Amino acid sequence: MTSYLDNLTDDPVRWAWAGVWAAGFIAVSLWAAFKGRRKSEVTSEYLVLYASQTGQAEEIARDNAASLATGGRDAQAISTDKVTVAQLRAAKHILCVISTTGEGDAPDEALRFEKTLMREASNLAGRSVAVLALGDSKYDQFCAFGHRVFNWLVSCGAEAVAPAIEVDDLDAAALKIWHDLLTALGGQETVHEDTGLPWRLEARTCVNPQGSHPLYHLSFTSQMTEWQAGDLAEITTPLGHRRDYSIASLPEDGRLDLYVREVRKANGERGDGSGLLIEGIQVGDSLPLRIKSHKGFHMPKGDGPLLLIGAGSGLAGLRAHILQAQARKVWLVYGERHPEHDGALADEMKIWRDDARLARLDLAFSRPDHGEGQYVQAIVNAQAADIRSWLGTDGAVLCCGGRDMGLAVERALACALGQAWVDDAKVSGRYRRDLY
Repeated sequence: MTSYLDNLTDDPVRWAWAGVWAAGFIAVSLWAAFKGRRKSEVTSEYLVLYASQTGQAEEIARDNAASLATGGRDAQAISTDKVTVAQLRAAKHILCVISTTGEGDAPDEALRFEKTLMREASNLAGRSVAVLALGDSKYDQFCAFGHRVFNWLVSCGAEAVAPAIEVDDLDAAALKIWHDLLTALGGQETVHEDTGLPWRLEARTCVNPQGSHPLYHLSFTSQMTEWQAGDLAEITTPLGHRRDYSIASLPEDGRLDLYVREVRKANGERGDGSGLLIEGIQVGDSLPLRIKSHKGFHMPKGDGPLLLIGAGSGLAGLRAHILQAQARKVWLVYGERHPEHDGALADEMKIWRDDARLARLDLAFSRPDHGEGQYVQAIVNAQAADIRSWLGTDGAVLCCGGRDMGLAVERALACALGQAWVDDAKVSGRYRRDLY
């Protein structure tokens, strides 16, 4: 029998050609690897870094990068979730648009950045830095994460061209300061203002006319039909403020549904956003609405079971996910004030449970006529074992509603699943929140 080794040649010419081919193969492989690395780590002189929870910071950052590019600058916008130390060091100017969520927390997409890069003492000497910190002064830790990013960059040796610029609820005056700074760096105006397309108000109904805090269901129609579960509709109020509302329907429904809670100011007047939607326009009128992608609250990947948790108007953001889930098993935990006066949305969920659209439904009412009131976080605490079993290894959690409710739910989830699960699920996209 002739072995494979017997077929090898002693011809030196053939061995020489084999060496040439081998060397060529190695060279091409190294070039491809280098090219791939360069492609994945594109560097720019102006790096616009963003950390966004609802998409607002990302939108501003991309507009800023476009403005700098229009002015002839080499600029790119990149998320804190994607940036590398090499990209930071390669940039000469680091501009940051940083949101703070919760009580001083980093947005979910910035958690890995804060726990890895921000714990290193990188050498950023010779780079200039500026930070636009987005936040809401209603919360004690106003713009806290933006300040942490600013302090870290300065501690790494970067030179601050200005103190961190705080922006309270997209305040126009603060944004003008940032705009002027961008112009000084070479940015030029770009045409990007988008106030939205006209949407016709087809119906408006108060779903709890006897409730103490009126909740309205509004339906709009338009030729614009593209969005997905988790996305937002933005309006501009008469005072120029932007307000976002979770979309409660899908495009195939043929309409855009919103649930709007009436908000009252200290002087008794309706809030700018709810006032416009509840009494400022009439059925048949058109209102500019801008559809905003809210990728941080899109459907988690995979086909594992879903646990949806919300209260009040927070059902809007969850309702579209229930419609989109289809083959995925869905467990909804939903809370309202009073089962009779505020139970209309809960009644619809009962129908969906009976139709098997929901695999499980738990309701919590904080102010029942009889018995002790209950909040959704109490259900999470009480059903901890069932929640662990339900989620298994591939389940995901979506939470939508008021910020206080969301924080209480997160504490309950940490008790049920462990803080490590919560932290990892935020980074991996298995735990998504839309809180306001």
